[in-house]
Amino acid sequence: SQQRWPPTSCTPSSHLLVLTAHLPPIAHLPPVEPPQTAMSSSSGTAFAVGGYMLCSATLLISNKYAVHKLAAPSFVLFSQLAGTALVVKTAQALGYIKCDGLEKSKALKFFPVALIFLSTIFLNIKSLQYAKVETFIVFRFSTPLCISVADYLFLGLQLPSPRSWACLIALLVGAVAYAQTDSSFEVKGYTFCALWYAVFCLDQIYLKHVVNTVKIDSNWGRVYYSNLLASAPLIFTFAGDQSEMEALKGMDMSA
Repeated sequence: SQQRWPPTSCTPSSHLLVLTAHLPPIAHLPPVEPPQTAMSSSSGTAFAVGGYMLCSATLLISNKYAVHKLAAPSFVLFSQLAGTALVVKTAQALGYIKCDGLEKSKALKFFPVALIFLSTIFLNIKSLQYAKVETFIVFRFSTPLCISVADYLFLGLQLPSPRSWACLIALLVGAVAYAQTDSSFEVKGYTFCALWYAVFCLDQIYLKHVVNTVKIDSNWGRVYYSNLLASAPLIFTFAGDQSEMEALKGMDMSA
């Protein structure tokens, strides 16, 4: 499943502003959040981040294995996206989740997101087809550096703290060192990784903009729209690719 809505960077959820000259009376101060609630929120965030990391790593390895066994990346991607949309609607029909229905106005506003999302995932799979998993991971780990600066420039969010900057720069230095010592360096693989990097950063910034401007009633609705709209163009992509059609004809189902 292609999950499109987890955060890639974390910003403070609120800011505490103390005005020393005009403090309200003690009786009118807002209630303080109980420690149990704060701990529960922190544990929930840690669980979400850990789950995202596990799903992301598992999907990365699974995609690498899939394109190794079946040289038809467009078909592999179409199966994932269309399958995700089908699972979401099935879960809605069974009453397990709430999901937005398909509406023309929402689809038109969400279509650019789906196209950028499709480009990101397609370049992801093409990168894995020509580059090692380790190479792609190095590129992926360095994206927060670019996204943090873009968040500040285009969305007005805060820049990372000095400690966070040190970690991000260390990731960048490690990425450069890895590229210079990569024994299996291939121009095509690094080209796809670089294209993925640029589109992924655009995706993360534009996605945050759309979330604030296009009304979708649930996160499952965003998942449904992203996967369904992105899967449609892929039908023509793999159907019009002779090499992929030949790979599908010779597909070994036992793999």
